[in-house]
Parts: sequence; C-alpha cells; structure tokens
Amino acid sequence: MANKIEQHRASHVKHCANCSILEQEIVALREGLAEMKQHAYNDVLTGLSNRRFFVESLEERVARCRRYGDNCAVLFLDVDKLKTINDEHGHAAGDALLVRLAEMLKTYTRTTDVVARIGGDEFGLLLDHLNADQVVDKIHFLIEQFGLEKLVHEGKILPLAASIGYCFVGPQDTTEGLMSRADASMYRAKGKSE
Repeated sequence: MANKIEQHRASHVKHCANCSILEQEIVALREGLAEMKQHAYNDVLTGLSNRRFFVESLEERVARCRRYGDNCAVLFLDVDKLKTINDEHGHAAGDALLVRLAEMLKTYTRTTDVVARIGGDEFGLLLDHLNADQVVDKIHFLIEQFGLEKLVHEGKILPLAASIGYCFVGPQDTTEGLMSRADASMYRAKGKSE
C-alpha cells in the first residue's frame, strides 16, 4: 500500500511539474499574441492606431449608432504640403512632422476617442457624443494648435498645417460610405486652404 501511495505522489508531482511548464507556455503564448495584436493594430512610426484598427472601430460605432441612436463624428485629416517638406528637408523631417502631429492629436483628444494614422499623411479620428458645433470647434482648435507649433528639425522650422473634413454616422451609413464622405469633406477643406 505504501508503494502505491509513493507511486501516486510521484505521478502527481510529475503531473504538477508538467502543469507548471504548460502554464508557462500558455503565458508565453498569450504574451506573444498580445504583441502580435499590438503590431497588427499600431502604426510603427507614430505609435497611433493604424487603418485596420480605425476601420474596425468605425464598424463598431456604426453598429452602436444603429442600435442605440448614439452619434459619432468621423474626421479625416491630411497634412498640408508634406511632399514639399520631404522634398526640401528629407523624409526624416517629414517623419518628425508626422510624429509631432500624432502627439498633438493624442494630447488634444479624449481617451475615449480613436486617433489613427490611416495612410501616409492622413489621419482619422472618431469622436463620440459631440454635436456639429462641438466638432467644428474641435477642428478649429486643432488647426489653431497646429499653426502655433514651431517644430524645429535640424535647425529648420517646419510648418505644421492640416486640412480636416468630417461627417456624422447616420442610421443607414456603411463604413466604406462614411470613409468616402469624410475623405471628400477633407479634400473640400484642403481646396479652401490652398
């Protein structure tokens, strides 16, 4: 009988050792998965969310607006004259400008807002629970802050300006339609600023 108890203990200890190894492997897999998700949803240059995350977040907002009648503003922002800055000062200067703009967007938006880099010099924002006047005020505020910014790169002051367009999520909207409308609004704003 004592022999059987010892065999059971030995088996249990071996089993627990395997459990510990298995638990460590599960933790490592979870950490790896979290890191992969981080890479899948984040823009490497700016640290903001990327287009994939923006689109998925917009899809969630469209569904929520349909179901609960919430509102959400979709903003598209395009950096003005980034190509000129890249041509005259190099891509490192353009990258520095994009990084600074990303920092400012994070500073001047709420933690519940989505701020993403959705293309080379284009950014998208999702702002919940604001009316049209509040969205227009936010746009004017952001443009004013960009204009006040004096970004110095290798001894040169780089101008920071952007054009911003927006639309609101409606009950019949699709993600693609909203992105198209916000993009068209942004290009109308760009036409006015040039």
